[in-house]
Amino acid sequence: MKKSTLTVITYQALCMMILNPLAHAADAPLQTIPVNSPAFVFSPGNWTGDTGRGGKDFRQTWYPGAYFRVKWTTRDSHPVAKILLDTSTYTASFKPPMIAYSIDGMWKSKIPCTSEIAVDEITGPGPHELDVYLHWSEQKERWGSDGQSGLNVLRVRGLQCDASSTPITGPLLSPWALIVGDSITEGSGSSGLAAYSNLIGQALQTQGYEYGISACGWSGWLNKGDSPPGDVPGYYVIHQSGNGLDGSYDDAASRWNKIDGNRHSLLDQKGHLSAYGQTGQEPALIMINNGTNDILHSSNPNDTSAAIYQGLIALRAAAPNAKIIVLIPFGQYEAALLKNAVEKLHHASPPDTRISVIDLGPDVAKTLEAKDGLMGGLHPNDLGHAHFAAKIIPQMMKTLLTN
Repeated sequence: MKKSTLTVITYQALCMMILNPLAHAADAPLQTIPVNSPAFVFSPGNWTGDTGRGGKDFRQTWYPGAYFRVKWTTRDSHPVAKILLDTSTYTASFKPPMIAYSIDGMWKSKIPCTSEIAVDEITGPGPHELDVYLHWSEQKERWGSDGQSGLNVLRVRGLQCDASSTPITGPLLSPWALIVGDSITEGSGSSGLAAYSNLIGQALQTQGYEYGISACGWSGWLNKGDSPPGDVPGYYVIHQSGNGLDGSYDDAASRWNKIDGNRHSLLDQKGHLSAYGQTGQEPALIMINNGTNDILHSSNPNDTSAAIYQGLIALRAAAPNAKIIVLIPFGQYEAALLKNAVEKLHHASPPDTRISVIDLGPDVAKTLEAKDGLMGGLHPNDLGHAHFAAKIIPQMMKTLLTN
């Protein structure tokens, strides 16, 4: 009996699926989970969108350490997942940023940003979780200017997956921490996600916190960030201070209350720091590690002193109930000015009892003085970052647990 043409085709297709199941998966119908789906969760304080800090088309960040996660479930035995990016802003003047991701606990890193990134490690039906981190970008063309986006950014359009997939609403952890700093906090000198800031953030997640890393190489309280002549404003800029307390605040030259140079504020309508732009989203913890570049680039000492003191007052006004931890730079840069500012706030009227100092001490500074030392140099290596994080985390948790 002669087989029908349909039977032959069906038989051949079945053979192909058995011999090469991935080919079947690649040809299967696909769908896209958009960035405004509740399945997406973005790190607080890091992201903007096509409509302010939201929108349906994309989410964008320039901060190394920023992350998002997305959850879904599928009935497909050979599921497909692709991270969709918009790379239209990239130019030949910088290398594309790199991401790292974890799919169901399987990690992959040093992945250059392209328009589609296949998640090759995904297997089997059932629920899946993808965690994606911006772990490196060249320190240039990231901030943008008034009304214009930065070019060197991570812009996420969504997640493409097989048609049988169903998004799972991702739990958004309620309290969050804002971790501020310079190139050391950004992770310079470390590989992958080994920066002390990310290790601290991961520890916070085990305690029910989200975290946002707001760090930029070269930056300080006054010093501009990114490769000179950097276009990222200093953190809290004061000019013409005569005694380390007075002076003129320059908002246009400051980034403490901004996400980027494209008119995106980090504040809500009440002037409070906000995770995603709405009111009632202030951080529960602010940890700030600034001062190294103010010394290295010879910032005016009076202006630096005034910037530290007034900057901490501004952070307190913008996050009235947050614990604020001033992390003394590992090389002890501006240690005296930082401790003095905190001491003044402890004795202010009313006193600020929710601000404290973590100082790893001069011995840590000594470990970084030797070129190519065991812990690294000015920029700690992976061992240095891990060593310092291990010292910071217990003190941080003690502060969080103290009323």
